[in-house]
Amino acid sequence: MTHKARIAHLAGPNATIQNTPPLVTSNKARAKHGLSVLTNPDGSPARFDVLRPQRLAAPVTVYVEQFSAHPLEVDAAELYGPPDGYIDSAGHVHKERQSETDKPVYEVQLRPEDGLYPLPYMATQADDRASFCSVAAVIANVA
Repeated sequence: MTHKARIAHLAGPNATIQNTPPLVTSNKARAKHGLSVLTNPDGSPARFDVLRPQRLAAPVTVYVEQFSAHPLEVDAAELYGPPDGYIDSAGHVHKERQSETDKPVYEVQLRPEDGLYPLPYMATQADDRASFCSVAAVIANVA
């Protein structure tokens, strides 16, 4: 019996498969699972992972370094309110600065109901290999 490939091609204002880049396991997941990391053409490890819109499974608190949203923010520091706290070199958060090396941070509560967040793609294949496939191929294999 010949197996025919099934191809999904959705089009329209809410299309999610057409022109979707492949799902590639991030370097964060590769490192976690002991897999080789993605590299740049010169052989150096890729610095950034491609971020994919994903839904959180549980609420999480994130600490964002103050004045990290734009390089010129710090130039207008006097226009901003105080940070929510400070992170020391051991990663502990304090309401007051404990040392000159503490980083000022904003505390952000992220929740699943907030919607999708751009995050590194952490999935691997069932045989513990890194993923590199298109969404259309995944649907074709499931259908």
